[in-house]
Order: sequence, then C-alpha cells, then structure tokens
Amino acid sequence: MLRNGFKRGKNILFFTPYYLQSRGNATTAKRIEQGMQLAGWNVLVFAYEEEEWTEEWQRRFEEVDLYHVLHLRRFASWLMRHKLNLTKPYVLTSGGTDVNEDLKDPAAALLIKSVADESCAITVFSEDGKEKIAAVFPELAERVHVIAQSIWLPEANNRSNTTIISGYPSFLLPAGLRPVKDVFYLWEAMVELRKTYTTLSFTIIGANLDNTIYQEVKKRSENVEWFHYLGEIPLNDMTPIYKQCDIVINTSLSEGQPTSILEAMYVGKPVIARRIPGNESIIQHTKNGLLFNSTDEFLIEVKTLLNYPKKRERIVRAGQDYIQTHHQLEQEVSLYSKVYKHCIEKAQKPEVKVET
Repeated sequence: MLRNGFKRGKNILFFTPYYLQSRGNATTAKRIEQGMQLAGWNVLVFAYEEEEWTEEWQRRFEEVDLYHVLHLRRFASWLMRHKLNLTKPYVLTSGGTDVNEDLKDPAAALLIKSVADESCAITVFSEDGKEKIAAVFPELAERVHVIAQSIWLPEANNRSNTTIISGYPSFLLPAGLRPVKDVFYLWEAMVELRKTYTTLSFTIIGANLDNTIYQEVKKRSENVEWFHYLGEIPLNDMTPIYKQCDIVINTSLSEGQPTSILEAMYVGKPVIARRIPGNESIIQHTKNGLLFNSTDEFLIEVKTLLNYPKKRERIVRAGQDYIQTHHQLEQEVSLYSKVYKHCIEKAQKPEVKVET
C-alpha cells in the first residue's frame, strides 16, 4: 500500500547538505525539488548536515523508489557515520567543491569512490566536471552525465522597494564566507578604482561560513564606508538586489557552476568573473560576460564596461539570450527525469541504458 501522496515509481528522496541556510547547495536543492515536483515526481528533501535522521526518515528512506544525492564527499562522510545501506538505486550530483577540490585529496577521493562505485548515475554541471571525475575514476566515466544548472528566482518578498545597494559603480559579490571564495582578492583593485569613481561601493552577500574571514569582513565593513556585508539573503529577495547593483563579480578559486552568475545574467546585469573552469562553463569572454586572470585584467574589464555603454548593453543582452537558450528549468528537469527513469528501470532491467 502506498502512503498518502506517494506515486507508484515516482518517489524520490533527495539528500542535500543544506536546505535552510542560504547556500549554493540549498539553491540547487530547492530548484530541483520545485522542478521535479512540477514534472510529476514526488520529492522528499532531507538536509543531512542540518537535520537529524529519525525513525520517520528511515521509513521514508525504505519506501521511496530512488535516492538523489547532492555533494559526493559530504554525503559519503555522512553515510559512513550513519551506516545506512543504500537499498534503492541512487543518483549522485556533484556540488562543485567535491570535484574541484576534494578529488585532489587522496583520502577524500577514496571516500567519494566508496559511494560512487555503486551509484546508478553521476551528474555534473559542466564538461570540465565530467573530465575531472573521469581523470580520477576512468571506470566511472560512462555513468557521468552533464546537466547544466538552470535559473530559478522565486518572486521577491518585502525588499522590492527597499534600497539595499547604492553608489556608482556598485559591485556585488554573492558568496558565502569561506576560503575558496577568496572574497578579498579584488580589494586593492577596488581601492584603486575608488580614486577615479569616488562613489564606488562594494557589497558581499552570503552566509558566514568561516569565522576568520567573517572577522576580517566585519572589521573592514566597520572601517570602510564604501564596503558592506549583508549576510544571508533569502533567494526570493535577491532579484531586487541584483537590479540595484551595476556589476556582479565572482572571485572564487574554484566553482562547479555558480548560480549567482546565471541569476545576474537573467536579471540583466553584466558579470566579471575569475577565469576558472566553472565560470568558463557559462561565460564566453567579451560576448556574454567578462573574465579576468589578475587584478590588472579586472581593472581593464571594469573600465571597458563603464566607458563603453554600447558594449555593456551588448554583453547584457547576450547574457540574457544565453540563459534563455541554455539554462531553462524545463531543460534541466527533462534531463533529470531521463536519468531517474533510467535508474528505476535499470533496477528491474539491468540492460537499460540512458542517453542525455
């Protein structure tokens, strides 16, 4: 007998490290949950770094048809602590850091392999992610599928008419405070720009994930009038904030495929991002955005945007066109649905193959 709300062959338990905290993994989980629900799947979400595993979750774990897991290394570690036996087919989705950083650590790579070996499919956001997994685990290459992230910005809440960001030019860096985001990489460049643009402002939005970095952010925001830290902002409050800034930046040392860049393009803001594979999976330099390798290059690209409005407009339009073509929720949902169906059918018919 199926429980109320369950659909035969359509029940997914989605494991995400974060759901409550405003982080990239939470955005990904909520977007996939929403999209798959609309496509007719029954999706239950368990945030394994935030919630306690209970008898009720164990019961649901045993009743669903498939598990979908976000972030390979984090989940493998959690699974080891809880000693759960994955009795249903499962799909793994890279969160970015697990492929870009954890695979470099032999111990972390071994932990990832412990959960990847028995997976039905592994999804990544870009070809670069697929190549990195195949380089370390060539025997898993055939089960890796590229499914680009889509754009999903819920309707705005109460910030629609509130001025959060002021100044010109105003730079916005959406990033949680942790070392990989390298949030002060462009600090000296901002100081240099301020000499010419005396009303410049620099704002960081993101969760406090590292106390050392947070203390430095707090210190600078208290002592520098043009620098601001707004902390966590709910996703459905982000659209009006994007609209208030002039340029969105990304300074990360590594990324899977940053949703902040996709969101900025969707809203119609130019993006200048560090030249790393995750950012390059979205940005075609000088076409739909700008990339930099150094602070000097960043300064050149900023001045290009500010001094040549027609070029800025062309980049913005190209960014919006790119999102419409390559990062629609319907596309992402369709590809995940194919993977889900393949894995559920494969559990009954091992010879079934999937094409995405």
